[in-house]
Amino acid sequence: MKENEIIVYEITTKVFLLEDLTVKRASTSIPYFVDSILVQDTIYKDFHGENKLKGYTTDLLYPMKKNGIYKKHEVYAFRIRTLDQKLAQYLLKNLSNHSIREMKGLVAEVHTIKKGLFEKLYTITPVIVKTQEHRYWKECLSLEEYEEQLKKNLWKKYRYFTGKEPDESLSIWDSLVLKNQGVIPFPYKNITLPGDKLEIFISNHEQAQEIAYMMLATGLGDLNSRGASFMGYRYR
Repeated sequence: MKENEIIVYEITTKVFLLEDLTVKRASTSIPYFVDSILVQDTIYKDFHGENKLKGYTTDLLYPMKKNGIYKKHEVYAFRIRTLDQKLAQYLLKNLSNHSIREMKGLVAEVHTIKKGLFEKLYTITPVIVKTQEHRYWKECLSLEEYEEQLKKNLWKKYRYFTGKEPDESLSIWDSLVLKNQGVIPFPYKNITLPGDKLEIFISNHEQAQEIAYMMLATGLGDLNSRGASFMGYRYR
């Protein structure tokens, strides 16, 4: 398998809201905004419809209002991160010329995130983990089993996006901290899924650092192209 160097592209888009939006509605409107751009192109329409790892994720609108309402006729921003340079360029070209019912794109810009030495990553949007039992992980998994499922998901992404075979005996993080006491709701289609906010302290070796960098675009767990597990980061 061909090995690929991973580069994380971050696109920041400013949008003008055409309606008031709750956080819940905004969190589904942003992926729809991106989807409705992808389906305009034959190649990306197929990409959107395929059941495979996408290698991108989105965050929430910011700045966040204290009352939890994003106001009509105000300007906000959101970010998309991707490992695919061609996808980044396609989105950059189209984000500022696109409108849906809830928002209108104004301007977009792209930059690459540098490969620093990461101390920790933390989730800005909730992590979603699908279980075989189709239940919230705390109802059917131990914390150790939960961590193992997160790691298996990352090994899969690492193989897919880098073409490398990981050494699974090496750690990815030294510690994982659950930051929420109750469930963090994550709207998906017509349901709400249970999610979590996590903080992970990255191990100080090359493979772990490369996976941490990859996670900035792929996120942890599942439903990343729906906006789950958009990651913040801090260098050492």
